[in-house]
Amino acid sequence: MAGCAQQRTEGYYNPPAESTVTDAQAQAQGAGYRTVLHAPSQLQIALKPNTSRTQNVQQLTGDNEQGVTAPDNNSGGNSGGVSLPAVAGSYAQELIPQAQTFQGTLPCLTAELQCEAQRVTLTLAPNGQWRARIAYLDNLPKTDGKPTFEQGCWDALQERPPRILLLDRQGNLRADFSMSANNTLQVRSVNGRTPNLNYTLTRQPDLDPVSELDNQPALRCGQ
Repeated sequence: MAGCAQQRTEGYYNPPAESTVTDAQAQAQGAGYRTVLHAPSQLQIALKPNTSRTQNVQQLTGDNEQGVTAPDNNSGGNSGGVSLPAVAGSYAQELIPQAQTFQGTLPCLTAELQCEAQRVTLTLAPNGQWRARIAYLDNLPKTDGKPTFEQGCWDALQERPPRILLLDRQGNLRADFSMSANNTLQVRSVNGRTPNLNYTLTRQPDLDPVSELDNQPALRCGQ
């Protein structure tokens, strides 16, 4: 008389003892009439932030609160490509997905210039670079009535509203803005100094690439 042996899984003949807990679990899961699948317990989700980038931004913003020495506005001081510590992360690229130009009149917060106001044209690129054209409205003898030009790297902080940080070619914090609306940058500080009144830069309908800086050494933001 031949019979078929069927191999059972381990523990098949040794079921767990009945209890009110196991009965309640089986009833809630519907084990009596359908197959119950249990998710693996090894599933893990990484919740740790990017510590290197966070520390870099915290250091910059901390220095800004204590005041930062005004940098030299001459953008041609360095030769060769310049690597800066900040790089536009994924959040910054989402905030500025394409190059945008902002413009407005700001006070001269640098005491060395001794000017009253400056017309600023700022262009942000999604690759983490920024360019600016600064025209002083009172024809300073130092500038001979000609605008000055600056460039550097920028990054964004995921706050409410978002913050945009401009770094100069040496990696110092040049300006700090809050993006209160998609078309407006509100000045938080310039060269570590906070204005007494509210000043804003407004997005322009046409892109200004500030082509006067095309012959300057290329920046490698964050590389």
